[in-house]
Amino acid sequence: MAQFISEQLVSIPQDQLPLIMAGILFLLGTVVGFGVNIWVRRMSLSPEAQPFSRCQKCGILISRWKLVPIVRWIPFRNRCRKCSTYIPRSEILLELATGGLFAFYYFMAVQQRCLEVPSVAPSAAMLEWRMLNHYVLLTLLVAATSIDFREYLIPDQITVTGMVVGVLGATIAGHLQIIHFWVDWNQAIPGLSGPYIPEWIKDHSHWHGFVWSLTGLIVGGGLTWALRFISSVLLGQEALGFGDVTLMAMIGSFVGWQPILLILPLAPLCGLLIGFLSRMVTGKTYLPYGPYLCAATLIVLMGWKWIWLAEWPATVPGAPPELSIRKLFGDATGLIMIVGIAVGALIVMLLLLRIYRAIPVKRH
Repeated sequence: MAQFISEQLVSIPQDQLPLIMAGILFLLGTVVGFGVNIWVRRMSLSPEAQPFSRCQKCGILISRWKLVPIVRWIPFRNRCRKCSTYIPRSEILLELATGGLFAFYYFMAVQQRCLEVPSVAPSAAMLEWRMLNHYVLLTLLVAATSIDFREYLIPDQITVTGMVVGVLGATIAGHLQIIHFWVDWNQAIPGLSGPYIPEWIKDHSHWHGFVWSLTGLIVGGGLTWALRFISSVLLGQEALGFGDVTLMAMIGSFVGWQPILLILPLAPLCGLLIGFLSRMVTGKTYLPYGPYLCAATLIVLMGWKWIWLAEWPATVPGAPPELSIRKLFGDATGLIMIVGIAVGALIVMLLLLRIYRAIPVKRH
């Protein structure tokens, strides 16, 4: 069967293959989204939550065709036969969003090569395993976002499972990183030598995978815990839950510690933008922070090449760039600067949150 599928893909014109692959991944993503809906409903703390095979309002068994991904989107007879309740729109939208996310990641990773940076050159087989690893991460992010919006919590079933998968996958495969545990571009000499990479990373790929993933886990969880403490001091109450701490630990186990330092300052910006819009539309004064950590993760993951290679050219012709993002990660001062930006962004968000909660909302 695998050989037959491979032969069919080879016979497809190359200009049509990306579109076909994106379509296949979209359909696969909708099926995964369907599974996430089932998983999230099972993790629900609501005593009224019904199994996926039953109507959420009256509990009667629903038709089997309404359990088929994609087909159940058809509006015809899309109600419970007893109480006429529609299938929740949020669940259908989640399936569509997951399908779109799977297809978009393929476009960015394969067509735009968003993860292709100098010094990281995995084999073709490892590229496929890395994509599969990231699809697992995308699925976990979708599940965390869905249940955090519904229940205002992120269960350990998602985050702890993700940590185990992230660390084990990186250790067994050995080449899933998007950037090495340590790479110092400050020692690179244009035209003569590349960045400094410790020899043990090249000689012991599986140990490197373990250290890279575990360090990302510790940095993600540790920094988020520290930000959680700062937020409780500034606001007098916790603005980040412990689920956000374990979520960032899970994300770190999949992407490493360097992307974590970029995700943390970006998340408050996502939160402010979406939070103010939601305030005006729904009047909600509290929004979960986990979805904005997930949104920032997607931005960093799919824009990694451009973020990592970003440079601000010098004003003097021929001089080194005034600022290079990747050089900050090999310098203690640069690392302190990035952490300071992350803390500052959170503080600004928390101060604005006080104003956000004080905005009067007229209800009609």
